[in-house]
Amino acid sequence: NSGKSNVIDVLEFIDIAIYKDLFQAVLEKGGFEKLLNYNYNEDTILIELEQENSDFLVKYRIRVNQKISIFSIIRYWKSDFNLLPVHIQTSRMNKISNKSKTKSCHQNMNKVDLSTKLKIILTNTISSLSKTYAFNTQIIRNQSHKKSTDELQKDGANLGKTLFEIKKNNPNDFEAISNSMIGIVSAIDGVDVRETFGNYLIGFYEKNQEIGIDVVSDGTINLLATMTALNQKEDESILLAFDEPERYLHLKAINYLLDNFRANKKQILITTHSTEILKGANLDEVIFIYRDSDGDTQAIKATNIPDLEGKMKRLGYDRPLSLDELIADGIIGDFR
Repeated sequence: NSGKSNVIDVLEFIDIAIYKDLFQAVLEKGGFEKLLNYNYNEDTILIELEQENSDFLVKYRIRVNQKISIFSIIRYWKSDFNLLPVHIQTSRMNKISNKSKTKSCHQNMNKVDLSTKLKIILTNTISSLSKTYAFNTQIIRNQSHKKSTDELQKDGANLGKTLFEIKKNNPNDFEAISNSMIGIVSAIDGVDVRETFGNYLIGFYEKNQEIGIDVVSDGTINLLATMTALNQKEDESILLAFDEPERYLHLKAINYLLDNFRANKKQILITTHSTEILKGANLDEVIFIYRDSDGDTQAIKATNIPDLEGKMKRLGYDRPLSLDELIADGIIGDFR
C-alpha cells in the first residue's frame, strides 16, 4: 500500500485533462472528493509537470476546484543553452456558468529556424502525453476477439484488433512481436492473427499446430500484450507506463522485457513490487514509492539514498549485495 497506483492515476488524469477536458478528468477519476488528500483541508488540486527533450522544455500547470479549472502550458526552445519561450496557452473554464476561454500566442518565432517552427507545430498536434497499461489476462482471453478500436486499451481487451491492424499496416513490427515469443515462451514457434466474420482470432504455433489464446498461459498473454504496446507505430505518446508487467513471467522473460523497455524510443515507466525486476534494474533506473508518516505518497531515487552503494559493497561477503537483497534483509525499505 505504498501508493504506486497513485502514479498511474496521476498520469491518466493529466492526459485526460490536457487532451480532453479538466472536468472530464475529475469525473473519470471518481469525482472531486476522491482526488483530494484526505489528510488536509484542501479545496483545490494543483499539478505541475515538466516535459523535456533535446529541443524543448514544456511546462504544464493544472489547477482545478469544484467551480473553476485553469490549464496552462509554456513551451521553451533551447537556444544556445538559453530557454526561449515560443508558445504560451492558457484555458479557463467556469463549471457553474459553463463558459470557457482560451488564449494562445507564439513568441520569438522570428528567432527560430524553419525546422524548429515545424517541430513547434508538430508538438502542438500530439494527441497523448502518456499511455498506461495494466493488462488483465482473463479479460484478454474473453474479449480480445471482439471488434473494437485499433489502439491498445489499458486492460488489453482489444488485443486481437490491435495486432490485426499492426499485421496489416506494419508487417515488420508484427514479425518483431511474433519473434519475441520464440525462445522466451517455451514451445511457442510464432503468433498469428486473422479476421473471421468480424472476430479477431489470435493463434499461437506450437509444434506446427495452431492453438488458441484460451489454452496458453497467463504469462504468454501478458508478454504478447506488452510487446504489442511497445510496437504501436501510430501511438504518438511520449511515455508508456506499465503496472506490474512482470506478472506471470519467469526471470528470462523479465530480463527480456527490461531490455526491450530500454531499447524503446519512448520513456518507459513501470510500477512493481517485484524483487525480480530489481535484480535486472540499474540503480539509476529505480525510484522507490512510499508513504511518509503523514500517509502521503513520496518518492526517492535509489541513487539518492545515502551511502547505498557503500552499503552494498560493505555488507556483501565475496561480492556486493544487490538491491533486492538489501530490501529482503530489511537494510533499506523504510524511507520515513
